[in-house]
Amino acid sequence: MTGRLVWVAFAWLAALVGLAAALYGSGPRRPPRPFATDTVARSINTAQQVSDRRWQWSVTSTKSAMRGMVVRVEAFDVGGARHIAETIVEPRRARFDDILVYVHRVGDDGDLPARSVEWSRRDGYVETRYPDR
Repeated sequence: MTGRLVWVAFAWLAALVGLAAALYGSGPRRPPRPFATDTVARSINTAQQVSDRRWQWSVTSTKSAMRGMVVRVEAFDVGGARHIAETIVEPRRARFDDILVYVHRVGDDGDLPARSVEWSRRDGYVETRYPDR
């Protein structure tokens, strides 16, 4: 009798684990997160609190000098460029006077971004939309 209860409990547990795995894997298929070329980019991506399978945007590179910073981002929805920029800028605004965030569409290998958002102490956030991008 006890053996039968253990077997039934194990079967239920296996069924629940299988169901959880199926639900987790049934989300939209995303390409792998783009490679971050430097430690600052990796730290920004790590701070997003989202799994690599469900990422919406990813920082691919950052450059900084003399209290200025340039950030390159790949995003599925470039319409969220300002929100992306705010997420990147807010923790860093005490260290920089200007931060420029270039937002490219995922998979777009061109040099021109779809949008850019510049933050400065003087002007705040200024978003630029580029036509045909």
